[in-house]
Amino acid sequence: MKIIEQQVALITGAASGIGLGIVNACAARNMRIIAADISLSRLESLSQDLQQRNIEHHIMVCDVADPAQVKALADLAYSKYGAVNALFNNAGIMINGVSWQCSVADWQKVINVNLMGTVYGIQEFVPRMLEQASPAHIVNTSSLAGLLSSPMMGPYSASKHALVSLSETLLYDLQAMGSDIGVSVLCPAQVASNIMDAIDGGDSAQHNAEQLNDFLRQGINEGMAPSDVADMVFDAIERKAFWIFTHPDFKPAYTAKADGLVNERNPAFEQVICD
Repeated sequence: MKIIEQQVALITGAASGIGLGIVNACAARNMRIIAADISLSRLESLSQDLQQRNIEHHIMVCDVADPAQVKALADLAYSKYGAVNALFNNAGIMINGVSWQCSVADWQKVINVNLMGTVYGIQEFVPRMLEQASPAHIVNTSSLAGLLSSPMMGPYSASKHALVSLSETLLYDLQAMGSDIGVSVLCPAQVASNIMDAIDGGDSAQHNAEQLNDFLRQGINEGMAPSDVADMVFDAIERKAFWIFTHPDFKPAYTAKADGLVNERNPAFEQVICD
């Protein structure tokens, strides 16, 4: 899809990290923006910045784990503009711990945000996109953890693996019905963001995951700038590319995993790569 001025972009998890990078990329392209986030204070700060830049926008507090709130977000977008050209299902959280020690509440929280939040977005926006007269593209934010599994990352990895599968299935469904709506899945490795903030509030924060979380924090603190990720995302939209990899140096690990699958080799702890 060719990005042009005044197209409408809707971003969840918009007020920090990758979401904020995408918002800024949309603003640089003079798109009209609907920014959704669970944090009102961050949204208000973002709105002030966009106002100073004379960017047309709306903000809405939205917990994507609540289907009623996602519906309200879609209602806002289509009541204001009648179309959404670029939908970024980006909101996500991370809670880690040994699989059987992570509480049911933690599992449900991660699945509800990372997976079901995108499901709700698809249910609310795709039918309307199919009816609108202008082109559309959907970007779902998964992770390197959606392609490679690691110890003590059960809830996060499971949700992100499911999101990759959901994105592929969505693309097939759209292709099967002859729609030209584009779909991309973003699988970032280390990107500077605040995703680790949710760790400290999780029931499983003390479940033997401290060393892993310190490792993840260091990688995220030293990670790629969200603005660079956003440039990759928009390049993929323009090319109608499905896969978006921020760190191609992990491709040998993807190849090794696929080779192990085809040759029925058991997964080995020594071969694990954590994102």
